[in-house]
Amino acid sequence: MHSQAPSMTDPISSRPAFERLPPLDRSTDSSAAAVTPQALRDADPAQARAATDALTPPQLDRLRDQVDALPLADRDTLAQDLAGKLDAPQLQKLEAAFGHDTIASAVERSSGPQVRDAYAALPQGDGDGLVDKLKQWLGLSPSSQDDTREISASVVNPDSGEVNDAVWTVDSEGRPIHAEGTLRTVFSKLERSDAETDAQGAAADRGIEGDQGGHVFGHRFVTDQGLKNLFPQNGNFNMGAYKTLENEWAAWVDKGMDVQISVDLAPRNVDRPDRVRISYEVIDPSDGSRVYDQRVSFDNRAGQHYDRVDGSQMDDMIAAG
Repeated sequence: MHSQAPSMTDPISSRPAFERLPPLDRSTDSSAAAVTPQALRDADPAQARAATDALTPPQLDRLRDQVDALPLADRDTLAQDLAGKLDAPQLQKLEAAFGHDTIASAVERSSGPQVRDAYAALPQGDGDGLVDKLKQWLGLSPSSQDDTREISASVVNPDSGEVNDAVWTVDSEGRPIHAEGTLRTVFSKLERSDAETDAQGAAADRGIEGDQGGHVFGHRFVTDQGLKNLFPQNGNFNMGAYKTLENEWAAWVDKGMDVQISVDLAPRNVDRPDRVRISYEVIDPSDGSRVYDQRVSFDNRAGQHYDRVDGSQMDDMIAAG
């Protein structure tokens, strides 16, 4: 079984990742600066409950960004710590930042019997309404979800027979809002069709000056897929940080690993997403073990940065265990 690698952003640090995160931005809500994973972890139970009760939808959105940046092990540890000192309503509220499954597992492991029973009795997705408000803030309201549909594709490499699978969730206008894929091969020296080039132009036209038609999954992974795989993406971001991330995926695949990816574009139901959230896991197909996982959130603007794993680090992770 392969061991999980430390955070890419600080591969030699032994401190938990949430201790190394920067404070939240004060520009839109001055009280948000104190609401960090570390602050919640370090607060006593009364302080943690009060801080969670006071969280607004925008603050939960920013907290989610920091939680998403944590390695899975650190995120689970933090959720279990909070489950030991928060009451059921606060724990349900934090589902918006951690996800329901993570909080539910933490409650089962770390909460007392009264909190477990109270949490189990709460209506799913109800609570004090903050989860629904956050979903609306992100464009995830039930009405918007009803207008979505899934489109899947499997792309076979004729040389190796390996298959890349992808599923896109698109809104009523065909714009991608979520995508999941498993990469097992890379298509090299593959030309784009005229239709794909035209679709890239159409996607760019939905954006602002400086945008390109950016691929959710790079063309080298899923070939020509048209508008379902395209969104208006800042050109500097597309050719810089996002390409670096895609190069990392390709390098893992070249080393014989499977790469399982999830991408969220937010907010939904708009022509141009402001944010791109990505999580991915590297799976060794020989035994199904997880070699590495990463979560990253980008703004759809110039100046984004991504520090990729180099080849020697990949070799060490694959050989570990």
